[in-house]
Amino acid sequence: MGKINWGRVVLGGMLSGVVLIVFVTVSTVLFVERERLRAAAHAALRKSTSGNAALLFFVCVFLVLGMIMPWWYAAFRPLFGPGPKTAAIAGLAVWMTAIWLGVAGFAFKSLAMGEPYPLPAGPMLPILYLVIMVASTIAGAWVYKEQQN
Repeated sequence: MGKINWGRVVLGGMLSGVVLIVFVTVSTVLFVERERLRAAAHAALRKSTSGNAALLFFVCVFLVLGMIMPWWYAAFRPLFGPGPKTAAIAGLAVWMTAIWLGVAGFAFKSLAMGEPYPLPAGPMLPILYLVIMVASTIAGAWVYKEQQN
């Protein structure tokens, strides 16, 4: 068993992050209701009060999430062996963590606001994000090779 190759984790993480950004963007365009899409398009054409800070924040979050995917793949690899099955298991673990952090965020927001704050989009969106995260993890794992002693 070799040590984790951090250079490959970063390289695979960048690829995972880019794949994640592309898939989330495409899924948002395809699966958001038309009325919300139209409102979002009109809002995008107006000058933003936050500048590019919100966009930069989300790109950074997705790239950090992309780094976590091959890192967990590298950690799971000695247990399950190399390959897409292990990448899928790592993607499932990252998805479970991200979804539960999101649900906790909505719960804390509801408590802070003093009123129920509904979760968006029902069960379809988390299932779609599971597929996206597993695909992104497989892409990042494709780059990863263990460091030899």
